[in-house]
Amino acid sequence: MKLTHKLAGTALLAALAVAAAGPATKAADPNKPGVGEGEIEFTSKSYETYDTSGVVPPNTSSQSTRDTDSTALLDGEFLVQGMSKLVFNSQAATTGAVTSWAKPTTANPSTAADHVPSRANWVQFKDDRQTDDHTYELTAKITRNFQFNDTAKGKVRNINGAEITYGNPILVADAENEALKPSSTGIKTAVVNESTPAAVFTNTDGKEANGSKGRGRYAVYFGDIEDPAKKAEESVKLEIPANQAQEIMNGKYVAEITWTLSETPL
Repeated sequence: MKLTHKLAGTALLAALAVAAAGPATKAADPNKPGVGEGEIEFTSKSYETYDTSGVVPPNTSSQSTRDTDSTALLDGEFLVQGMSKLVFNSQAATTGAVTSWAKPTTANPSTAADHVPSRANWVQFKDDRQTDDHTYELTAKITRNFQFNDTAKGKVRNINGAEITYGNPILVADAENEALKPSSTGIKTAVVNESTPAAVFTNTDGKEANGSKGRGRYAVYFGDIEDPAKKAEESVKLEIPANQAQEIMNGKYVAEITWTLSETPL
């Protein structure tokens, strides 16, 4: 059975696990009177609803694990845990095409004075399956177009055909599973629209023959607040086609982007 998890975010203008046990307990070997044994048994983990350990930061020495405008991270065995809210720069209502960049998120410097006040937009996922094959794919799709509830006019205004380009992607591993981090060969710039899911990361090192890489918590960042070559403020781009003047009025339009983690490519 194919394992898939979906989680939706917004933009603004249990499979049974088998316990891994050691050999059965046995009496000490009388022929080795100076040799003792140590034993530990591993059992299936019980997950809470939410993961309180925070966002995986790209730089643990300078960046906070919390966003100021954050949502709770989900916890589980195999899932998309959460993502930053995309807030695009305001634009003048127009009859023509629109291009706008998403602002970096605002990080919460709650524990260290040297934490930078912002970071790039991100999506975080987790694979804690007890398996030797950690092949998976992370995709995104606009599942609800940009809409504005125009209460003054008594109607919902819709913008169709929008595309969001997630550029400058960077795969970051939690410090506790850094050694299991897959290579970045499967990460790519993705153009996300309303028609077809677009792949952001495909784990090409998940199979046992390639080292079974990929278990643990990971985040994909789009841009880097500390790297001028990958500007966080110019990494997530919204493009809206022209000829929608009657739908573009003063107001905040909100869309829904659904992220999916699938154990095999969609």
